[in-house]
Amino acid sequence: MHMKDGPEITVISVCVGEEHWTGYLELYYQKEVADLARLNHENTRKLLGYCIDSSLFTRMLVFEYVSNGTLYEHLHYKEGCHLSWSRRMNIIVGVAKSLRYLHTEIEPPFTISELNSSAVYLTEDFSPSLFDFESWKMIVTRLESSAHSINL
Repeated sequence: MHMKDGPEITVISVCVGEEHWTGYLELYYQKEVADLARLNHENTRKLLGYCIDSSLFTRMLVFEYVSNGTLYEHLHYKEGCHLSWSRRMNIIVGVAKSLRYLHTEIEPPFTISELNSSAVYLTEDFSPSLFDFESWKMIVTRLESSAHSINL
């Protein structure tokens, strides 16, 4: 998606019935927005904005688009064809720099709940950009389980 006269973006959206959105999930969403907004490193996904819409009950996060998919995709589906040893080393060094930043250079430290090749996004020049998608999977899982318990 492109913003009008702006960069290409990625939007992560959770659209649910308001009855399934708990106070805990709202606090978790607000904490996640605050945590992501303070990240400012070349190897982390940059939060550009967020949306809280009560009329359609939507929660969204807007990030810079990262064009080359995940490291996981390159290792397992694209046969690693574009990942020379020098590219692999640049990815490793970029991930290490990002982790140093997240764990020692910001206060309080920011942790990635599950660091794996799916959390490493690759830019056009194959620079790594970390993003913790697992926290959003947790929100969806909680929503699905609460919807399921209501439907029983």
